[in-house]
Amino acid sequence: MKKLFLFSTLLLSTLYSHECHYKLNIDLDVDNGILQGKATIESDHPTMKLLDSKANILEIKNATLNINAKIPQLIKLDANKSVEISFSHNFKPINGDIILLETWYPKIDMMCSYETIISNSDITAIVESTKAPIDSLHLIASKNYTINSKITKENMNLSTYFYPEDSHLSDKYLQKTEEYFKLYKDMFGFIPFKKFSVVETPFPAGYAMPTYTLIGKQIIDKDFVLDNSLGHEIVHQWFGNYVHAPYQGNWVEGMTTFYSDYLYAKKSFKEVDYRKNMLIKYDSYVNSNNEISLIEFKHKKQESSDAIGYSKATFFFYMLERKIGKEAFDNGVKELLNKYKYKVATYKNLREIFEKTSEKKLLDFFKTWVYKKGALDFNVNNIDLKYIQNNYVLTFDITNNMGSGYLPLSICSDDECLYTKIDLSKKNPRIEIDIEPTKIIFDESYEIFRKLDLKEIPPTISKIIQGNAILVIDKADEKRFSKFKHAYKNFKYADEITYKELKNNNIFILGSKNSLLKQIAVSFEMQGDAKIELFKNPLNEKNVIAVFDMKKLSKSIFYKLRHLGKYSTVIFKGGNIIQKTTKPSLKGVTYNINSSSLALKPQAQKFNKVIGDIAKSKVVFIGESHTDFSSHLNQLKIIKEMYKKNKKLAIAMEMFQKPYQKYLDAFVEGKITEKEMIIKTEYFKRWKYDYELYRPILLFAKEKRIPIIAINIDREITKKVVKEGIDALSDKQQALLPNSIDFAATKYKEELKMIYGMHQSGSFKNFDEFYHAQLIWDESMAANIVGFIEKKPDYSVAVLAGNGHIMYGYGIPSRIQRRGIKDYTIALNLTNPEPGIADYILYPSTIGTQKSKKLGVFLKDGKKLEVLKFVEKSLAKKAGMKVGDTIIAFNTTPVKNLAELKTELAFVKDDVKLTLIRDSKKIDIDISFLEK
Repeated sequence: MKKLFLFSTLLLSTLYSHECHYKLNIDLDVDNGILQGKATIESDHPTMKLLDSKANILEIKNATLNINAKIPQLIKLDANKSVEISFSHNFKPINGDIILLETWYPKIDMMCSYETIISNSDITAIVESTKAPIDSLHLIASKNYTINSKITKENMNLSTYFYPEDSHLSDKYLQKTEEYFKLYKDMFGFIPFKKFSVVETPFPAGYAMPTYTLIGKQIIDKDFVLDNSLGHEIVHQWFGNYVHAPYQGNWVEGMTTFYSDYLYAKKSFKEVDYRKNMLIKYDSYVNSNNEISLIEFKHKKQESSDAIGYSKATFFFYMLERKIGKEAFDNGVKELLNKYKYKVATYKNLREIFEKTSEKKLLDFFKTWVYKKGALDFNVNNIDLKYIQNNYVLTFDITNNMGSGYLPLSICSDDECLYTKIDLSKKNPRIEIDIEPTKIIFDESYEIFRKLDLKEIPPTISKIIQGNAILVIDKADEKRFSKFKHAYKNFKYADEITYKELKNNNIFILGSKNSLLKQIAVSFEMQGDAKIELFKNPLNEKNVIAVFDMKKLSKSIFYKLRHLGKYSTVIFKGGNIIQKTTKPSLKGVTYNINSSSLALKPQAQKFNKVIGDIAKSKVVFIGESHTDFSSHLNQLKIIKEMYKKNKKLAIAMEMFQKPYQKYLDAFVEGKITEKEMIIKTEYFKRWKYDYELYRPILLFAKEKRIPIIAINIDREITKKVVKEGIDALSDKQQALLPNSIDFAATKYKEELKMIYGMHQSGSFKNFDEFYHAQLIWDESMAANIVGFIEKKPDYSVAVLAGNGHIMYGYGIPSRIQRRGIKDYTIALNLTNPEPGIADYILYPSTIGTQKSKKLGVFLKDGKKLEVLKFVEKSLAKKAGMKVGDTIIAFNTTPVKNLAELKTELAFVKDDVKLTLIRDSKKIDIDISFLEK
């Protein structure tokens, strides 16, 4: 990076419009940390502003010091005489070295050529070595340097100032430095300065000054410094030290990165990944609270400003080059270097130059990307495909926050992709194509600085390194991780964090055995001496969950994570990194199009030919269409086949809820009647489907004493989750939740989102609550099945549930598998034959059964059963019932609600006497169900 400007006041017209020569005579007392100096300033201007400085001014000759508007000014007494300033400065040596980067001498508001004389012969000192005017002077000095030098073919004097233990690296650095200068001379046409040095420092550093750069001891032997960082600092000799950027609107870091880090990625054919990583960094660090425009960028303060001033600015120059063409861009850069030698160039100046070399108007482009905040954010809806006159016609609606520009996209069939661009000013593009499209991919090569889609963003360390996460520790681990508790301002114990907090935050979990990992089904495997792994937050994909553990606690490893932001997993051994990877993510914003057809070569078999294979698994999931009796008849057939193979069989039923298990047990054991079981399990209140559909299965279970497992969770719990969220559950209800919930089933979530959008969105608070209720439902059923098998491991289980809970294995099957049950088969009834949907799809012939008796009335089911209207050919109306009647008894049995009435109807045979209230009077009517 270029050194930072620390001016308190800066008037550029003054700074660069006068000649100045600044001579410094310095004496250094390293042991006591004192610098004594004398500054001699020759300038053609009668006044000079004295900028912020920690120098202690002892004496001023040939000038007076005045304060004007709180700004100190030197006013010369004689225009032909130099100003002389005697000063001192206290400093703190670093391991005997002197590092003075800013504010150590009397600095003025002019660019000057500097001449520096240091009297200490036992100290090796490095300062800027140039006759050209520069804006600041920096001083590095040490008694420990080993100096190596060479003269290049370009007649440059290259040197290294390394500590003795690192001096063996000198030849590599000199060779690489020469290569970089040759590369950039060929590119820009000249070399700004005839000298350049690489100087080692005792602290982590990466600064570029005119004629030298600083590199920290901690990284000087790292390959990335030679391969990237060194080149970056050398490019600053042209951008930052030769042509200067203003204090605000600093474009230098973007241009430098474009010609170094990005260029090297391009040479390695990794430019697309580099551009994507810039967008990932922007997503990780920049938000509405810290976002600024390029024109507001000054210098790097934290990661968010780095993501703007470096990444976004680099992306800006990439887009500018694409817009005007490489030749015009290259000519513009050369014109910039020629016109603004030792001067400040602003974004306005850059625009004028590139407009000249490209002969294009660029004001709107600069307004969008330099003066506006943010990145392109677009949204696509209403994708529609038609076939018209031998072509497919693709249309969609697109909205964006930039208003204009272009967006690249690929339209792909199963075999090929076509590339095109759309005009962002048009909200309803229409594209004709001659291939059958199966998906659209927007900007898969990252040509536009834009917001990434969630599926494009891998979970990376960058999401949690700024402290913007909740740190979670088990109380059992509190002592072990006590040193790290205060690194994050938000801290929670694992048993105290709420689902709302989990959903709305990045989470940083310490400890591989943390109980929260099991609760949200995050699978972390400890490796090496220390490991961090990032996962998408399963409750909210915008956030991440990080898990970190180490065998031997070390703060140094913990803080190394700050430099590993782009990785998802890092493993350490012996303090060294042995593995670092980034998890895969999609490239481009992808929308699938349901266009292609499925084809099946008919190989249907009679059910009785495959039923043996279906029934042989430990667990058999038999899906159903709830209202289709033929589906339930197939369930009964498979149950009977399983019973033949293993008399130790249980039937797990979604239709019954766990709190009522004891009544199912009593029914199977013959202790209560069928009707009592229906009443006590609240079947018609909680399930509501015609009982005749399930009656044959229940009666077979009773006959053979086959246990019936109520696997569904108490419906009051899922209802409350849907309305208010998981955290709204009482402690008693929380205790009934499964101890582990896998929120990360991405494909299942997409399937449910489609169902929610088509049918459910008006019935629930929002999708998340609907989804979480569904997960609790599935996890509870899975946990109850596995709980039964753990108690009775020699039993097989037939699971009866709706197709949606079973198809593709997303719902219950994957969740029993996570709990250790892998021997299962999935059979679905009456569903589309899509790839991977099931092991078997059953298509039963339509077979009916007797139905529960119906009165033919619509009832208000509240405090009373009031008749609202009648169906056509209603038996009740024929018997004399009228609108407004209230039913109070069924064959003398009181009925207060619809569930009680349905229960009585389920067991009635021929005739019934209904007791009604009409006009405050009690009357009886008789209804016959016998066919006539």
